[in-house]
Amino acid sequence: MSEEGLQELSDELMKRMPSFRGKMDKKKLLEAEIVRGRRSPMRYAQMSKGMDFMTIKDSAEKALEVENMPAIQGLAISNPTAVADVMSSPQGFKLLGRRAASGDNTAPNLFFMLRGSLSDRAKPIFRRLARRSILKVSEGIIGRGLRGNVWIQTEYSPDADDFDDEATLENFMETGYLSYENIVALEKREKTKSGVLIFDTSGSLFGDRFTTAALAVAIMAYHLAHDEYAIVLFNTKPYLIKRANEKIPISTLIDRILDAESAGYTNISEALIMAGVELNKMRNRNKFAILVTDGVFNKGGDPRKQLHRFPKLHVLGLPSKYDWGLRLCKDMARKAKGRFAPVSSHEDVPRALMNLLRHSR
Repeated sequence: MSEEGLQELSDELMKRMPSFRGKMDKKKLLEAEIVRGRRSPMRYAQMSKGMDFMTIKDSAEKALEVENMPAIQGLAISNPTAVADVMSSPQGFKLLGRRAASGDNTAPNLFFMLRGSLSDRAKPIFRRLARRSILKVSEGIIGRGLRGNVWIQTEYSPDADDFDDEATLENFMETGYLSYENIVALEKREKTKSGVLIFDTSGSLFGDRFTTAALAVAIMAYHLAHDEYAIVLFNTKPYLIKRANEKIPISTLIDRILDAESAGYTNISEALIMAGVELNKMRNRNKFAILVTDGVFNKGGDPRKQLHRFPKLHVLGLPSKYDWGLRLCKDMARKAKGRFAPVSSHEDVPRALMNLLRHSR
């Protein structure tokens, strides 16, 4: 190369140096924040915005080394492929396994963020860890005493739960003597009910709604384990996750949600039509539906036209920046003789759902 050519190359490199130094400074700043661990996922996403694949991957490796899950999630927003490469390692699976065993939502959240970038080898492992986490969290939320009980009059038995004193006394007064035949026993039985859960997963860019939906479905399944129930997820169109007359393990149900499609529109009307069809198949007279949505529909028309399909529809209102959506939710619950229960965050949905299930009749 001539001296003139060398000079031109030198001049070009000097022009690029400030930009290169700026990138290096930005990377060092990001890694320093990762080590400190004091940022939210969205903050890490903002700090890593525009960085190239290798820079994101290096930063994700640092986050994995110090076990900074918010940083891993934030970097996944910027470049899911780079983070998928890093987390599809023995160290990554080990970290997610510990998180799943402890009962937090890290594994399912990350699964939904990365599932389009995971290899055929890594995806089943991620799915298994996500399922384990969802079941662990939902079991912890449910605890004991979710189901209500009723007392049924039965014939005398030494193993009876209790006795109906008034009915037994009436029999005694009629016959004038007491025998096993006129002792009225009481047997405790769980209330029977049938229901449909209708969950809005639209606009779930980072997996939060899908994770919440999975937890909600697990709670519904535990609550109605011995009864008829159906599950409908919806975004641009509805998806029947479980039919009313279908008997499947909860783990299989969770897998179906983990594989559910994501889309951006909100079609409440078609979801209500599908849910109404399933509810109509159920034999129990005590039937209800629970709709979980922010009410901001942009496809399918006004959902209030479908409320005639439900003897009772409760509405759990997801947080929204649009007031008209929550007003619609409240109006639907009122017109369908149900309860309206707004929540301030997705984290509040499982317990709010559990409360609605307790009072569903």
